[in-house]
Amino acid sequence: MAERRIATIDIGTNTALLFVAGWENERLNDLHGASGFVRLGEGMDASGRVGKGALARLESVLTHHMKEMEAWQVEEIIVTGTSASRDAANADEIREVVRRTTGSELIILRGDEEAATTFEGAMAGLDGFDGAWDALEEGTQVTVIDVGGGSTEFVQGAKGAHRPVFAKSLNMGSVRMMERHFSSQPPFEKEVEAAARDISGMMQRELSGAVSSQVCVGASGTAVILSLVHHGADNMRAMPLGSHLARDEVREWKNRLLAMSAEEVLALIPYHGKGREDVFPTGVLILDEAMERFGADTLFVSPYGVRQGVAIRHFRKSG
Repeated sequence: MAERRIATIDIGTNTALLFVAGWENERLNDLHGASGFVRLGEGMDASGRVGKGALARLESVLTHHMKEMEAWQVEEIIVTGTSASRDAANADEIREVVRRTTGSELIILRGDEEAATTFEGAMAGLDGFDGAWDALEEGTQVTVIDVGGGSTEFVQGAKGAHRPVFAKSLNMGSVRMMERHFSSQPPFEKEVEAAARDISGMMQRELSGAVSSQVCVGASGTAVILSLVHHGADNMRAMPLGSHLARDEVREWKNRLLAMSAEEVLALIPYHGKGREDVFPTGVLILDEAMERFGADTLFVSPYGVRQGVAIRHFRKSG
């Protein structure tokens, strides 16, 4: 019998990410992936609406994704939206673009749904991927951190578990924090300090149910690009020693990136960073503050996130 194939598209605040997968022996068969810059959340923190330019970028990226899918004979396309889609006063316009270009209905994930789905994807992506992760005991407490453009998800659970025990989505993504606090790139020192206080204060107020965690897992473009840059790799599968970074290494990169111009950041991440060069330093700032909040000494980085979690849940539900 031919392998069933589906495509998932995760429409975030900054990017729209495509994932094409099959399913074999209760595991994803990773077939194809693609990304596109949409910056759907541009100006949304102030206006509450997705602009016409962002909608046009979204339509262009989705059209490209549909062409990419033609070679893979997918049976179903699942399109999900996260922070920007949740917050937009004109979300119906996003729905219409999705319907017109993909033929699918946009599923807007609640913050807790996004967090739980990210946890499932991130855990699956780390199995057999990083030797240091494999050496951790089953049941070890972990905190998954998904730094998006509009929100950051914090999810806690045990290694080896499919379901988290704590999940919270906070409105402090890299695009939102960058637009709220920074007037230039590199930002002024006082702006960085204000952003750090805002991030730390929000976590202090809203993550009261979370516990300390020595192990964190990054499951977003911010964490993936940071790992690639740190290890000098072109892709996540080209890391023979694993994807993880120590706490001090994350902090060193935060300080370095926040002192760079947009051109310098893009030169550092030319392939994966186009469209992220202005928000990538802010995303690493959020990661650094989160590791401080949880007392973590290691950041593992998973190649999987919300779109893979969506695919896993679909295959399991459909049998």
